[in-house]
Amino acid sequence: MALEITPLRDAVVVELPERLDANNATELDAELHALLLTKPAKVILDFTRTEYVASAGLRVLLRNSRDFRSSGCQVTLVELSPPVQKIIGMAGFTKIFSIYVSKEEALRKMN
Repeated sequence: MALEITPLRDAVVVELPERLDANNATELDAELHALLLTKPAKVILDFTRTEYVASAGLRVLLRNSRDFRSSGCQVTLVELSPPVQKIIGMAGFTKIFSIYVSKEEALRKMN
C-alpha cells in the first residue's frame, strides 16, 4: 500500500488510502507501527482521499492511536468527508480523536 508520509513543520502527515477496510487493514497497521518506531511527536492522519472506513479500519486506527499516545505522540484526524465523519462519529471516535478541518488548523491546535 505504501502510505504517503510527509513531514510538515513539527508533525508528520499520513495520507490515508481511499478505503480503510479488511483488504488493507493488516498492511495499514504494519505501516503505522513502522511510523511509531520513528517516535514522531505529532501525527496528522489525513483523510482527504478516504471515502470509506469499515470496522477493520476503525480497529487499526484505534490500536495505533493508543500506541502513539503511549509513546507521547499526539494524533489528530483531518479532512474527513461527510460520510467518513458520520462513521467516525457513530463509532464514538469523536471522543477519542481531535478532528480538524485542515492540516493547518490541526497544527495550530496541537500543543
